[in-house]
Amino acid sequence: MKMKLSFILNLFFISILFASTPKIKIYKSQSDFEKGKPKGVSINNFGEIVLAPKIDELLQTDTPFLWSLATDSRGNIYVGGGNSGQIFKIDKNGKTSVYFEAPEMEIYALAVDNSDNLYVGTSPKGKVYKIPVDKKVTPDEAVFFDPEDIYIWAMVVDTNNHLYVATGEKGKIYRIDPKGQSEVFYESEESHIRCLTLDTQGNLILGTAENGLVVKLDPQGRSFVLFDAPLAEITGLAIDKKQNIYVAASGSARFPGLRTLQPKPATPESEEDQNKEEDTIDLQTQEIPATGVGRFAKKKSTIYQIEKNGFVRTVWELRNEQVYSMTMNPSGEIILGTGDQGRLYALTGDGNHTLLTEFDEIQITGLIRGIHGQIFLCTSNTGKVYRMQSAYRKTGEYWSEVIDAKVPTQWGSISWQAEVNSKSKVTLFTRSGNTEKPDKSWSDWSSAYTRATGEVITSPPARFIQFKARLTTEDGDSSPKLKDVSLAYLQKNVPPQITAITIHKPGEFYPESQSNTTEGSHLTDGTASERDKSQNHYLGRKTFKKGFRSVSWKAKDENGDFLTFDLFYRGEDEPTWKKLVSDFKGFVYSWDSQLLPDGRYFIKIVASDKSSNPPDLALSTEKISQPFVVDNTGPKISDITIKKQGKQTVIAFIVEDELSIVKSVEYGLNADAWKMVFPVDNICDSKREVFEIPLEGLVEGTNTIVIKARDFWDNLGFNKKVFKADK
Repeated sequence: MKMKLSFILNLFFISILFASTPKIKIYKSQSDFEKGKPKGVSINNFGEIVLAPKIDELLQTDTPFLWSLATDSRGNIYVGGGNSGQIFKIDKNGKTSVYFEAPEMEIYALAVDNSDNLYVGTSPKGKVYKIPVDKKVTPDEAVFFDPEDIYIWAMVVDTNNHLYVATGEKGKIYRIDPKGQSEVFYESEESHIRCLTLDTQGNLILGTAENGLVVKLDPQGRSFVLFDAPLAEITGLAIDKKQNIYVAASGSARFPGLRTLQPKPATPESEEDQNKEEDTIDLQTQEIPATGVGRFAKKKSTIYQIEKNGFVRTVWELRNEQVYSMTMNPSGEIILGTGDQGRLYALTGDGNHTLLTEFDEIQITGLIRGIHGQIFLCTSNTGKVYRMQSAYRKTGEYWSEVIDAKVPTQWGSISWQAEVNSKSKVTLFTRSGNTEKPDKSWSDWSSAYTRATGEVITSPPARFIQFKARLTTEDGDSSPKLKDVSLAYLQKNVPPQITAITIHKPGEFYPESQSNTTEGSHLTDGTASERDKSQNHYLGRKTFKKGFRSVSWKAKDENGDFLTFDLFYRGEDEPTWKKLVSDFKGFVYSWDSQLLPDGRYFIKIVASDKSSNPPDLALSTEKISQPFVVDNTGPKISDITIKKQGKQTVIAFIVEDELSIVKSVEYGLNADAWKMVFPVDNICDSKREVFEIPLEGLVEGTNTIVIKARDFWDNLGFNKKVFKADK
């Protein structure tokens, strides 16, 4: 109770100085927490932060890329590298070695048969090498299959020890028997077959790149398209115990939505242009190429489920991440490796995901389940191999996003809800600074906050703040759970800003501006998007009303305070501002300009946050419009003369307007239809114009000509002349 009273008093005295409504930033959902950086913690679908599974680093290489993984029945792990053509072996005791070196640079595919022989698929223009168990062989001795294809993307071995090899750029699958006899098992019209897996019936499931097809091949090689994905490339396949197929599709969209929800025959596309992307892979650089086909494509992925009945549904969409690898864990969850944030996810069939952990390496390019159910993964940039265990880490941290209070801010309290036991705890820390990204100018991390009910933040006042949560446990079988975090702060009051003033055309009238109300509402969170909505800038319905003028403006307040406006006007040569309206709540105001003499005027708008602050601490700002013309008087038509020139009668006259250019002139003769007339210089472009109208065939006797002139603001002026015409 004393702590709460102290905090309230602190806020009271702070508010005297800062004079702004306190705001509370709350993190309580999975999407909230995923904005931050997990460091040894997981973020589950309940919006809880828990300790991540224990991760063991098994191998660190000088190779920038590691592409592929395989495991044998004895618990050995094999890893295929990039740029060096090396195969690394990690035995069941964790001992590492270079197991084989191929002449080709990239090893995208590995497979192990039922006798623990290792098959290595290399690229580009590669081969398949067979490395017998516990036997050293040279590359020449190990050549098992040498196709003409450029890429070997994937390999699997069936129960009969037949090896299936998926290739590109011709999109073929080869079947090779244990004696090395090969045949083309399937020839696709796709350029690349990117991934392979086998179901329990011995059917081969493959994913293509170019049109994103998932195809089933029965043991006789008959094909059936299961799914035509909206995205261009299938990058992962996994099958659960119920024989549901999970598909990772990536790249650019070929068409909106799913084309079909039912299986269909493998019919090629009739259109030639299916958004093909250049099939290139940079093998020499450590930068990731943004190719449409290959290990690193565009950063967008979707996970689909193909049920046994052929129905396809979307499980999860990743809008800013690319799925590079995919497997199933023993409990039936889909494990996904992504980039370019190096995130590892667990996904359930109903679409709930958990961010398991995040690696410093930016791509997780390979995943495999070991013989004891453990998950092994390899990474790129840089090339490492890890093992994920079922036990929790003993400690982990979560670093929040940098919170931008927009203005100098006094921090209030930080509080949280957590589930802990006698062997676990959650503590929080904060730091603050005035740069968008934390640097050396930021304060050090504070001492630990240990009271979940709330503690006053000790970080110094600043614009930005960040918190981190540290989770610890003494028991690897359980983890504390951080459920939400609340951070209170009080911004320094800053003046409002008027960013634009618009003077509308004469006659534009906004009826809602006369009510002096607003549909805007106050929000308690200080984020920029919410502040922008704190008052509605919608101008409302526009009509025409002669003589009326309208002014609109845009204004904002970094504190999110409610704004009111005073409007003033003055003539160009007048020293004194006169008030149009006070305490106006909207963003457009219309008034009758016919109450003002014609002339040039200015509008001054004063914005104030006095509705949200004490009178002595309220702040205001003002902005003056560009000069504008009030002109409600039509042009003057004068000096009308009649003169005879041969058979013609010429009507000459002058049209003048005090403030605006003459826009157009028409005349009517003896109540006939109006006719347009141009000035003697053929263009209306000045305030004074001279006109001459040659007339023929006049009625003998009295004639009447009426002249109508229009200025730039559509004000009208009239004059007439009665004259006699002779025979």
